[in-house]
Amino acid sequence: AEQPNLTFPATTSTPPTPPTPPPTPTTTNLTGRILLPPDQTLWNMDRLILMQANIDDITPEILSYVMDLLLNNGAIDAWVEPIVMKKGRSAHTLNCLCHSSNDHTPNTATDTSTRPSPPVPVVSTDAKLLELIFRHTTTLGIRIQRDVERASLQRRFIKVQTLYGAGDAEARNGIVNVKVGMLGDEIVSTKAEFDDCKVISERTGVPVKTIADYATKKALEE
Repeated sequence: AEQPNLTFPATTSTPPTPPTPPPTPTTTNLTGRILLPPDQTLWNMDRLILMQANIDDITPEILSYVMDLLLNNGAIDAWVEPIVMKKGRSAHTLNCLCHSSNDHTPNTATDTSTRPSPPVPVVSTDAKLLELIFRHTTTLGIRIQRDVERASLQRRFIKVQTLYGAGDAEARNGIVNVKVGMLGDEIVSTKAEFDDCKVISERTGVPVKTIADYATKKALEE
């Protein structure tokens, strides 16, 4: 019997396509700070909470006092924006920005007494700030936005000895703290602390601007 002609087309082997590497993930630690890859560490990335309340029946003095309360109790920033509400009513939006981590942790110290101590309640920063806004303003509701991303520069302070008030303890001996913003190893912003310059100015009569300009220049030279 005639054998069938079994022929197959020639095949060429092609190297497999290498898999596409997955994107470098970003993770978040327990404080809400985003951990970036090594080549993206010129600035910090944080996940924050933004609280907002529209208020049309409060005095400016109370609003200013509430902002001070918020800043003294864990808020990163607090500010007021003028707005116009329905029926043309002039009003303000109170804004408060804070970290999403807890600012109080339970006391884990060993109790040597025979009676165990009651657990210390954990109060989150945002809960404390919410209570302050409700207690000290007339608002009936607060908007909350979580996971608000913020990019921020690395910061450090430089103590600068100025020419003004040296040797006078009540004038801080002429020392001014200067806040420096760093983009990697590069200084991109400087600002003399106003309160330091104010104290020196009150004692010496030198204008705040003159003291601040001198301190900022000296900080850049160090």
